[in-house]
Amino acid sequence: MNKFIVAMFASFVTLIGANTFAASADQECQKLKNDHDVIYASKGFCFKDSEAKAKFGNDNCYTTKPKFSEKEQQKLDTIKERQKELNCN
Repeated sequence: MNKFIVAMFASFVTLIGANTFAASADQECQKLKNDHDVIYASKGFCFKDSEAKAKFGNDNCYTTKPKFSEKEQQKLDTIKERQKELNCN
């Protein structure tokens, strides 16, 4: 009986841990997307994505091909790499 309880507890902890990781990964993906969009919005990017449009608006946009500083491009590259690692949508 004790082995059964220990096994059930271990399964429960594993399940909770997996769900916590998934939630954390989803949260990180959302933060990465937001960080990406903030950089683009700061450069006058005209968003097509409805979520980004709602958040940042397109009232003051003026380009679909923004130019980034070296530092901004490095940050965008880092974001893209991390999104790939996490399999973000």
